[in-house]
Amino acid sequence: MYEWQNDYKKPVKFSTLRKYVELYSETDLFAKLSKVGLKLGAELLFYVMLLFYLLADKSVSLRNKLIITAALGYFILPVDFIADFIPVLGFTDDAAFLSYAISNVSSAITPEVKKRAKEKIEQMFEITMDSKSNDALIK
Repeated sequence: MYEWQNDYKKPVKFSTLRKYVELYSETDLFAKLSKVGLKLGAELLFYVMLLFYLLADKSVSLRNKLIITAALGYFILPVDFIADFIPVLGFTDDAAFLSYAISNVSSAITPEVKKRAKEKIEQMFEITMDSKSNDALIK
């Protein structure tokens, strides 16, 4: 049974997302980030933090919060379609799901959400995020 259609008019099954939604927890998200952190690259790390802060945003619909939670749940998975420990390819499947979630909520990404995401990354990893891009500069 299809619950809705995404922005590309392709059906999204609730049952597909549900298994990943159940994996999400804030504690597990930050545990995963502390392990893989900068291995993700600045852009993917930025996407994760944007999605984290959008979960608390009242302007984001319940439908989109479900997609966000599923994407973050998939990211937390220790073993997914392409294992995270594989050099270069390890996070490509995570990147695809996170990018899909970002594309669904892009209109809700405000300068304040971007600022909070960058500040959290800087605090967690002791880096400086470039103010004009999502690039990280090691302190």
